[in-house]
Amino acid sequence: MLELKHTPALNHFKDLIGQTNHYLITILIGLEGVRDGSVTKGDSFNVTWNPKSVEDSAKRSRRFARNSALSWAIDALDAYMGFLGKKPFCISDSGFLKEIEKRSVYKKFNAAVKSLNFKTDFPISVIHLGIQWRNNLVHFHAENELDHDYSTFLRNTDKKDIQERFRGLDSVLMLENFKKNYTPTLKEVAAIIQSIHYIVVEMDKELVKSYNAIEYCEKIMKDRKQDLTKLMKVNAELKERKLIRYFLSKGFSEIENDKSNGINTITTDDLMKTYTQHFV
Repeated sequence: MLELKHTPALNHFKDLIGQTNHYLITILIGLEGVRDGSVTKGDSFNVTWNPKSVEDSAKRSRRFARNSALSWAIDALDAYMGFLGKKPFCISDSGFLKEIEKRSVYKKFNAAVKSLNFKTDFPISVIHLGIQWRNNLVHFHAENELDHDYSTFLRNTDKKDIQERFRGLDSVLMLENFKKNYTPTLKEVAAIIQSIHYIVVEMDKELVKSYNAIEYCEKIMKDRKQDLTKLMKVNAELKERKLIRYFLSKGFSEIENDKSNGINTITTDDLMKTYTQHFV
């Protein structure tokens, strides 16, 4: 039996956000080497680079790297929301679908939280802070403010709990840095990235729970008919295994038949029957 475990949108999201935090740390380590003089431009690097102050240049570059990582993480969240409206997996809630078609990542994220009945918590508050922070840093003349509910939540959450979960993060200082329009620190960017990843995964789990696996498989078969026709040009013994492998790449996982927990599962027999209806 196959169970739909995640949406294709989650694959796109993970491809985008990937190892963003790791890459940022790598860049910052390299820039520290530039700052202290242990790293210099190699002869094979055919560019002009002669800053008046190497230390100042490295300092400004560190700020640029943190701002860029923040912006990339928010864009990955935005992309996830956008992909939820793309076929073959498509949100059935018309109100939610209408919201995620808008340009504002703030509105898309609010719509998702509302549609899935997520309560305000620390990660959601951090994500909202990250959205407004990104907007203020990237868009000229932007003076976005954090909604009072999220600001209050960040100020009142147990400090020890936050520091344990987010490696010493000070959420009150984070709020102050945002209000002063400072570049977020490494810990602050890392907390935003971690929160986005956690909430997106949780949202995705909720979205697939009530999704009809048979209807989804039919949509994929109609949408990818040419690909499947080529893939299934094998002998009869291999057809079922080939088809299963194909759907394992589309968000499904194999489970025991007695562990079905809803309409987001499909038996291998039903999968083959669905294939036969469309291709034979």
